[in-house]
Amino acid sequence: MKKFVFLTLVVILTIFVMAEEKVIEVRTNQMTWMEVPYKISFSKMLDIVGEDFEANWYSIRVVDENGNYLPYQIDDIDGNKRISSDDVLLFTFKKTAKIIISDDSNMDLMNFNPYFSIEKNNDEYLITSKDFDIKINKYGLANFVRYKDIKGNIYNELGTARIAGWSGSTFYINGKLGKHVEMTSSGLSIEKVRVLDAGPIAVTVISDLYSRLLPGLNQHMVTYIFKTGDVLVENTFSFTNYVDIMKLQVMATSPITSVDDNALHILPLFRRMVWAEQINGTPLDYWSQRNAIKYVNGKPYIEFSAIDSMKPLWWGATYAFVSEENWRANFSPKYGIGAAEILPEKPVVYSDLKDFVFHDFWFYESREFRDGIFRWLPGEMDNYKATKGVFPPYSEENVGKYWMAKFKAGDVVKYNRYYSIFQSRDTTEAINFLEKRSAEIQGIHVIEK
Repeated sequence: MKKFVFLTLVVILTIFVMAEEKVIEVRTNQMTWMEVPYKISFSKMLDIVGEDFEANWYSIRVVDENGNYLPYQIDDIDGNKRISSDDVLLFTFKKTAKIIISDDSNMDLMNFNPYFSIEKNNDEYLITSKDFDIKINKYGLANFVRYKDIKGNIYNELGTARIAGWSGSTFYINGKLGKHVEMTSSGLSIEKVRVLDAGPIAVTVISDLYSRLLPGLNQHMVTYIFKTGDVLVENTFSFTNYVDIMKLQVMATSPITSVDDNALHILPLFRRMVWAEQINGTPLDYWSQRNAIKYVNGKPYIEFSAIDSMKPLWWGATYAFVSEENWRANFSPKYGIGAAEILPEKPVVYSDLKDFVFHDFWFYESREFRDGIFRWLPGEMDNYKATKGVFPPYSEENVGKYWMAKFKAGDVVKYNRYYSIFQSRDTTEAINFLEKRSAEIQGIHVIEK
């Protein structure tokens, strides 16, 4: 009898010792009252915990710094109905969260009530929640149509592409570029659009589109609509053929301006602006001349009417050939709401002028936040000493050799952007909030415990 009890205890203790856990800690510098959205793939988690650990991925728990369970969801991105490397874990947190993974095969996923409701109407979906509603069109593009008591086209086509290039280019064969074409995502052909089940954290939309006019160009878009009012759009443009591109930009359209034509455009002062260099000045000089500088906490920011072209130095865009910054937004003093674009990582500014212009930069034109590659070089570049002679002048040969972005089979271009709705009392409060919010999002980092 004593021998049996001893053996039983040994077995129990052995099982207890064998049950191990891995902890992934996610941190940020909490600066606002809001929860911060977070997404991590199972592929990345596997890299962190290591393949030697026999993880039961269904055992996942997420806890806050006090050990309280946080709601989470797992999205089946690849659609294979089981947890695999392409799938993602989503949750929101403040300051610190811990992802706990066990090798205990008896554990299963926790269940939480969904935050959203989804209603399908023909090819469109209406995603509703307590504070906001979003309509998904047949291309998989998200549109804010309600925020609390405000209804209308509040913030549209989040993450849509603007693409231009030369259809049927045979430049490398006979020097002919072919026909110049331009389109947005709504001009592409639909391969597949999926709206995943609503969870406690988000609704995820997966869209696959392709171009008939530029054969070989494909857009894969994953949109995460978080309960915080932040919409993360991950755009992947892949190429299965040679394609000559003039524009490859991601956008959001009509930020606030359709519901309030007195909305204001606000953003940090550009670190670099070609138009300012052309007048031998700084971005501060350029915007001061247009009475568009607002100081907050002793720091200059840009503020102007969101529907005013602001007398551009040349061309029709309100601004172009400018550095990407941490955030930009349109804000309605009337309603006290804003629509922001937030970059998840601090953008790079190139010191070489040609590198700067030939990489991603910001546009604000036609009430659209545009962001990405733009390879049209107007003659005005040669009208100013600062930029004269830097770029080859227009000719079909120069466009083909030097201007256009050339993509071949296997090339991939990615853009990740947050498009967010927020509340503030005025632009000063909005600027303070967006500085802190962008710092929270950009400051997220992961530690393996």
